[in-house]
Amino acid sequence: MSESRAKISGAPQCGLYIKIGSDYAMDVLTRDLKQILLVINNSAYEKNMHAIELAVNKDDPDFIEKAQSLCAFAKLKGIVPIMADDPVIAQQAGAEGVMLPQPENVAKARELLGDSAIIGMRCGIAPERAAAAFDAEVDYVGFGTGKKSLPSLDALKFWTMLTDKPAVIEGPISNDHCAYYVQAGAGFIDAGDYIWSHPKGVMQGTVNMMHAIDLALAQDTPQTDKMQ
Repeated sequence: MSESRAKISGAPQCGLYIKIGSDYAMDVLTRDLKQILLVINNSAYEKNMHAIELAVNKDDPDFIEKAQSLCAFAKLKGIVPIMADDPVIAQQAGAEGVMLPQPENVAKARELLGDSAIIGMRCGIAPERAAAAFDAEVDYVGFGTGKKSLPSLDALKFWTMLTDKPAVIEGPISNDHCAYYVQAGAGFIDAGDYIWSHPKGVMQGTVNMMHAIDLALAQDTPQTDKMQ
């Protein structure tokens, strides 16, 4: 990406959603995140629309301290830090929100984290779970079938008919798959597997994924900024 390009207004209509597992080495993760965020912050947009999601490791006595450092670093770089599953740990770590597994968890998470927190819910590929998430007034949802297969568009299409709140497409998504989901209305692409495992490193993986999203958006109808 050229640093000489003038910044364009707003944020991208589809962002990267990068999951971080619970078994990372802090020095390696910090190094890789710096490279990823260097690419993100060198984009042509004035604002970011990207997020990281941290998995909880309750067996690590230093986890809260590590999570606090990662959340602070992400926020400093303009990236939204989300905690997986546990709103209490999200609050302790200074995350901006939490991704929950069930709609009945939403009200308590909102009460604990406040109205400004970003509350999400994983919905698998079931439209009925998406409907439950909508009724629970979440801020975004995730659609996916795990790490081995890509989700269909059915639940995403249902969600985009209900609301303009963003949806994360989760799974083993490469830059070759982006356009299919971006043009169907995805708000975020789960880019972690592709970026972390790219043979030329995380920086190249991030460049490739952001380029694929930009190409897909160039052929799509512009949407409003969804998470800033």
